[in-house]
Amino acid sequence: MSDEITPSRNSTVAMGAGAQVLQKVGVIGAKAALSTIPWAALVFDFGQAAVDYGNARLTDRLLGELGERIDRMEAGTRERLKADEIYQLSAQAAIRRMLTETNPRMADALARAVAELGTSTLLPAERLEIARALDALTEPSLHLLQTIYRAQNDHLTPQEMGLVEDDVRKTYHFTKLMYATMPLSSWIAPANELERAGMVVATLDDGWYDPAERAGEEPLGLAVHLREVYPLGERVVRMCFDDPAIPAFGVYAPE
Repeated sequence: MSDEITPSRNSTVAMGAGAQVLQKVGVIGAKAALSTIPWAALVFDFGQAAVDYGNARLTDRLLGELGERIDRMEAGTRERLKADEIYQLSAQAAIRRMLTETNPRMADALARAVAELGTSTLLPAERLEIARALDALTEPSLHLLQTIYRAQNDHLTPQEMGLVEDDVRKTYHFTKLMYATMPLSSWIAPANELERAGMVVATLDDGWYDPAERAGEEPLGLAVHLREVYPLGERVVRMCFDDPAIPAFGVYAPE
């Protein structure tokens, strides 16, 4: 690691918020039954980068929320987590994700998912599959996954149903919904992330707008499809949210 991102031991510069969070990691980690994670290696890997570029507030929120959830577990469960490599991997992935997120609800969702994964009775291969999926989530991809889940289970709000003219199955209508709730320049990357992680069905024919005359806009990345959620995607949604029927992100999420 170069001198540009390695903190000097003799520095007299006041400790920033990110550094304070990383300093507390050992304490919070032990509280959250994460003491076997190589925290020193994590700090070395992204220590100063986290101070300069990471969101210390969200990292602190994720660790605090995770610690509170672990505190509520039975003692035997907390002890088991200390030797659970899959749980440790998912916790590290959630912390890394906080370096590139700004919405505190992402911290809440990932903290809940990591804790739920730690107590899950699924087979190890299934749990590891979920841990890998969590590592692939961003706010837009999780928003897309939850919106697809809610649309398929008739959980859209009245405002959302009005936007899609009571027919969310049409590609153009679902596209309007996604861009209205979170106006990205393109939904290609979030959709691809979900597909690659095995959470939703891949759209082999990236389709046509409805009405058909809008099809020419699709190469610009404007089309986003309502596709089937795989069992893995449904598990991830249920692990991330206390009530997956309530939108967590976008303009229709409750305050």
